Amino acid sequence: MSLLQPPMRDLGPALVRTVAIAAFALGAGVWAAVLFAPAARDLPPVLDAGAAPLHDTAPVARWFGGAALRVRVAAVGLISGSDGQGAALLSIDGAPARAWRVGDTLAPGVVLRAVGPAGVSVEQDGVIEDVALPVPAAPRGFLPAASETGGR
Repeated sequence: MSLLQPPMRDLGPALVRTVAIAAFALGAGVWAAVLFAPAARDLPPVLDAGAAPLHDTAPVARWFGGAALRVRVAAVGLISGSDGQGAALLSIDGAPARAWRVGDTLAPGVVLRAVGPAGVSVEQDGVIEDVALPVPAAPRGFLPAASETGGR
């Protein structure tokens, strides 16, 4: 029976030698991959898609016999000069407010024409409309009261 099975004492050193060779090969492969890997580089710049352009609906509306759609403009804040120049914080069709200067095109066919102390003038399809600032709410909290006795 000893002729069919190899002795156990010869199996130990061969097994240790095989495991050592496999560990050396694995370590050499890992270090080669780490040392010879290409250097990390910055990604190339991505093209800026920007905001989608607004489309003019006037030709389509005229084709169907209607007028162009009106753009809703809401004034949020103003910086105005006495000559009608300045800047305004405007919300266009419910979008978040953005800063616009006199002469800027807010949407196709919509131009900011003037900024005044109480509102802005916007031209839509040749018609100038005045957009007023919303009325501020009453102040909250404690307000100083005028004394009736004249400061005693």
